[in-house]
Amino acid sequence: MTTEVAPAQPAILYQRAIRKMLDAQAFVLGGNDLSFKLEASGYTDMLRVSLVGQWTTAATKSFTKAELPHGIVKKFLVGAGKRGDPINIGGRMLRIVNVTDNDFGTFPVAAVPPDGSGDDSNPTYAAQIDRFPVVAGAAEAPTVNQFRLNWVVPFHRSVVDHMGALPTGGMVETYLKVSPANGLGEFLAPVAGSALTDISAFSATMTVEQVYYTAPPADANVQPGTEGDGWMIKLDETDDAIERAGIPAKIAIDPTDTILAIYHSVSCGGKRDSSVIDRLYLQVGDSYFTDPAGIDGAQKTLDDASEHGRPMPDGVFVWDRDLPSTGMAGWIHTDGIRRIEVGITAITGTDVSAGTVKTATKRLVQLVAA
Repeated sequence: MTTEVAPAQPAILYQRAIRKMLDAQAFVLGGNDLSFKLEASGYTDMLRVSLVGQWTTAATKSFTKAELPHGIVKKFLVGAGKRGDPINIGGRMLRIVNVTDNDFGTFPVAAVPPDGSGDDSNPTYAAQIDRFPVVAGAAEAPTVNQFRLNWVVPFHRSVVDHMGALPTGGMVETYLKVSPANGLGEFLAPVAGSALTDISAFSATMTVEQVYYTAPPADANVQPGTEGDGWMIKLDETDDAIERAGIPAKIAIDPTDTILAIYHSVSCGGKRDSSVIDRLYLQVGDSYFTDPAGIDGAQKTLDDASEHGRPMPDGVFVWDRDLPSTGMAGWIHTDGIRRIEVGITAITGTDVSAGTVKTATKRLVQLVAA
């Protein structure tokens, strides 16, 4: 008599998603790093980070946001022992990754979608959405500005692919370390005779939710590798200057591992601005993934919105090689590739003082078995 053996199944069918709140900690501008110890269980899917606080503006003073307020976090760092640092990225660029990636983690759509309208609205949810209002102080009294910012720290590739999940259950200690910015001047600019010294009474608290999957039961017939821990998703960033308008600022991308996406946040004259970008090109080895002369900045802005279902924040451009429509065919495999370069050209005559390009790269790294 022959006994039929059921076919092996992906690990996720045997796993349960567990959510654990880590200890809340005070967040002090220019202060010590915050350190959150992760629960040593299962396979960590992602961390959801929230920062809630307030600050006071002196009477009659006002400010404008030159950059994304998420730059209030200088660095998110997750050290994973022999795996290196899968997460090593600033708060501003992590926010851009979150805006772009809408299919990672346990969520198939945006991690923090907008509130509904009319009868579908939810005031409790609306209070959790990102906000960093900049309000001019009233003449009779200072203004208290309350804010809330959110990030998702992702570890695996997408909602249907666990490559990159962090096996925290098999690791001794894993920490999320958060470095606060030195001050609100990282993204706020004073106007109308105001100064950064007109900001006072800053206070904030950071909370972290760890989402992890339990390990499959010992007798589960699991497809090898579907837990995802043979791989690592890696996020890091670099800074480059825009030295002259009308000439491409050449951004060198480290040609290692498999590149899933490249993100740019462009600032000219001290603020993010998509409209001052003339052309962009992407070159891999001797091949161009665009017209060699680049494509128009406005067209790239439209392309990004179409590919991701929403426009990117001002000044942000994305080369997303991990779109669901392209699958692995869109990935940049770097074997034999010595150069990957992005050229970003500001329109001739643009004020490029303090012109910068922050670039984040999302990589898929295969791990060597112990």
